Amino acid sequence: MNARADYTFVQENDSIVFRSKVKSFNLDHVTDKDLASFYFNFSKYSIMDTGLLPLDGTGLLAIRKAGDHTQVVYQHKPGIYYVNWGVYEKDIDAKKYYLAQPYRIVIIDFLNDNLLGARTFYSTVPVTHPDIPLYHVNLPNINCRGYRGNAVGWICLYHNEDWSSLPFNERLMKAIDRCSGTEAYNDSNMSETDGPRFYSTYYKNNLNYEYLWNPLLWEKKTCQAGYDWTLDQNIWIPVLVDSVDSQSCHNSNGEQLTLKMAIFGNYQAYYSDKYIPKPINAIERNEFSSGVKLITNWFTRAFVTAKTTYTGLDIFSDSLKVRQQNTQDVYTIEPESESDEDEDHDQEEEDQF
Repeated sequence: MNARADYTFVQENDSIVFRSKVKSFNLDHVTDKDLASFYFNFSKYSIMDTGLLPLDGTGLLAIRKAGDHTQVVYQHKPGIYYVNWGVYEKDIDAKKYYLAQPYRIVIIDFLNDNLLGARTFYSTVPVTHPDIPLYHVNLPNINCRGYRGNAVGWICLYHNEDWSSLPFNERLMKAIDRCSGTEAYNDSNMSETDGPRFYSTYYKNNLNYEYLWNPLLWEKKTCQAGYDWTLDQNIWIPVLVDSVDSQSCHNSNGEQLTLKMAIFGNYQAYYSDKYIPKPINAIERNEFSSGVKLITNWFTRAFVTAKTTYTGLDIFSDSLKVRQQNTQDVYTIEPESESDEDEDHDQEEEDQF
């Protein structure tokens, strides 16, 4: 027999507590939580959609969230950026290239305050309206043509850290960094679908366009011509998909993916991602068929994690502690054995979440 919880606000001396009373085997089990602590916890599950934020250059374009899922859209302005390009997974000799790129749009999904997945696209214009067209990125380790159900633009990233205790700004900073090129792109993994191979196939290995898939020539062109050439939409491959709710692979006869389609449609952000549609999209599209159950689950989780005694909140100080700790951390990379160099880590990735 399932026990039912009753929740009430109760005046206790000079304060109000939020009380849960569960009757089980004719006994009442009472738990009191600080009201402010519960409010803070439950507010994490609230709906927020900023729409497109005013932005000139690099920065945050949108935050969209509901429940335990958050979607963030970030824009990098055109320019010349360092990109680490590895021959294989965890290549300690990964080469750093100085490469021109147009606007880069990164869409990041968080679930329970951890990285779920990220997608990246090119744009030749700044995002000033939601219907801008998106183009494929010519980098390794990115799903361009289709890969195991994950959405186009998906970046193959490890789930190798627990970020759930970090403030939002620190989680976002880590995610942006991991999508920026500081983490080496693995040239051996996902080669059947990634950017360089797609571009070379698309241009039928025409040597006049080899700079789009050969990083040495890409860097050479960058040094000679800067980055203005990257704003020519005619050189990039448009992202074409079946529909707004079918974004798992490139379809040469499909419709061009826009920013609004990419964030508002149904998509798989990771191998194990079954959250389709995403909560914010389900609510905004009025497809929230299981909404009552989800909301009650979020409510219960917020109560359970709330504190009995609340001592306040200081996100700025919490962030400072994280950054101070970061300066003390030392990371080492173990060299790969020859037998491991060409192994695809996807199954390991799939088993982690």
